[in-house]
Amino acid sequence: MIDLIEHIKKYLDLYLIMVSWVVVGSFAPIVITVSWTSLSFLLILRTKDLSKVLIAFITILILSDNRVPIMAFAETSKIFALLFLVIYVISNIRNFTGQQNLIFRNFLPFLAFALVSCSWASDPFIAFQKALSYGLVFFTIPILFLQTLKQNPSFGKDLINFLTIILTVGLLSYVINPDFATLAGRYRGLLGNPNGMGILLTVAGPLYFLLQRNYPTKLIDKPSEYMFLLVFVISLLFTGSRTSLFAILMFIGFLRIRYLSNSFTLFVFIVVVVGYELILTSLPQIASILGLQEYLRIETLDEGSGRFVAWNFAWAQIQEVFFVGGGYGYSEIIFKQNFWELSALGHQGNAHNSYLTFWLDTGLIGIILFATGLFRTILGCIRESHYAVPVIASILFSANFESWMAASLNPFTSLFLICLAILAHPKDSTIAEEEEELVLKPT
Repeated sequence: MIDLIEHIKKYLDLYLIMVSWVVVGSFAPIVITVSWTSLSFLLILRTKDLSKVLIAFITILILSDNRVPIMAFAETSKIFALLFLVIYVISNIRNFTGQQNLIFRNFLPFLAFALVSCSWASDPFIAFQKALSYGLVFFTIPILFLQTLKQNPSFGKDLINFLTIILTVGLLSYVINPDFATLAGRYRGLLGNPNGMGILLTVAGPLYFLLQRNYPTKLIDKPSEYMFLLVFVISLLFTGSRTSLFAILMFIGFLRIRYLSNSFTLFVFIVVVVGYELILTSLPQIASILGLQEYLRIETLDEGSGRFVAWNFAWAQIQEVFFVGGGYGYSEIIFKQNFWELSALGHQGNAHNSYLTFWLDTGLIGIILFATGLFRTILGCIRESHYAVPVIASILFSANFESWMAASLNPFTSLFLICLAILAHPKDSTIAEEEEELVLKPT
């Protein structure tokens, strides 16, 4: 576990600063905590150590997802952190000229239309903030990550160790104070709810795989790798997220067929997505045979954990704003307005579907523009890496059951963009795949 220990030593000052955010948040008024968090993030940024900057930013996003009152500061602090990041990138744009911002360019038509849609939103100012932050994340995160790799070629190793620490702290908090790390009896770690932890694992699993495969000369040592896998699997089992478990299994399955034609793989993906509902229907029988009724929460299947209620409501509302949407953030508004009616039907939260959320907010035009940008990005990734389809398919599957992809300032969207950046710019990926083929080739 030398790499993990070395990582902690190397970034000890950063972790002490991040711990201080929570400590100050426990005792001080939120204004003071936000001020300290923003100031300390700005000081980290002034060091120009992009590894620390990116880790600190993702940490703020993770803390902002937490529902515990002492973490309330992060909801405001993440806005300042993003603005500081954007200002830094723009003011140092010459240092980023070597990084092609392909992902941002592909999604630019959608991002532009999202801003335009704010003009007919019920609250144009809030809608503009949400649409702008979405565009700024797409502009900043991919090139910031690529520049971080250029500055620190071992950052992939640091990122894995950072995720190991986040998952470990979540598990330790569960042991020390179960109420802190659970919601309605289900494990959530440092995230706001169990499904959030499930999404983090859905994105972190493929990200770990990409970092290990695409940068073979910068692998973490085996004990550190085993530590990550241990806390990853335990967290996955504890959270009880059916969608996350299925997405990870899908990722592993698609890895086995990645060398087959893309058309066949796409066909399999469609079959899997459609067949997921059939699997849920048959789950009580399957769980009964395996003795997993409690873990798979069979009692919630009749209402689909509230998702079917949300989807039906979202589709009904889409008919009112079919072509142009209601403006960015519209879905959040209508679900809040109808909270009590939906709660009576067994639903809490948002649309539980990123694509329906996009449609509600930006209409048919917006969802087509987003799909076009996503399709162009996927094609570019497929040309560069055999791992593109397994990674993207499993994450897109997750987005079909949660609305995280339509939001910017959560940790999941940024980590997804990092995955896309790796796939679109696979440094040493050819070497990695050649090494894998040599290992698998019989002697």
